[in-house]
Amino acid sequence: MAVLADTGFLLALLDCDDKHHQEAQEALEKERGPFVVPASVLPEVCYLAQKYLGPEAEVRFLRSLSEGEMPLDRGAPEDLPRIVAILKDRPELGYVDASLIATAERLDIKRLATLDRRHFGGFRPAHCAAFELLP
Repeated sequence: MAVLADTGFLLALLDCDDKHHQEAQEALEKERGPFVVPASVLPEVCYLAQKYLGPEAEVRFLRSLSEGEMPLDRGAPEDLPRIVAILKDRPELGYVDASLIATAERLDIKRLATLDRRHFGGFRPAHCAAFELLP
């Protein structure tokens, strides 16, 4: 069963010193996946990886995607109206989180790999009662 990967989860995987690294790594190894990366998280992950972990981490992340370690979802035109609707009701989510939700709904993915319990834990998506949050 597919899992959609959020920024914090991906950063925890990249950073061996992150307090969530071990649990993120265990989730990656335990779950059958695939772990799908929405293209909308790329700028955020790359910026934070380069700023806090250095340019090598950013390159390592992008290389892993280019080598197919995690499939990349490039988004779809129908995501944008859904993102707008989500942000109208929940502006505190911001674009990246709203786009993750829209992608999950479009792909019928109910499981999110995220460290952001506050935003995703209380959100009721259109395609299921609630997201299952990993790790």
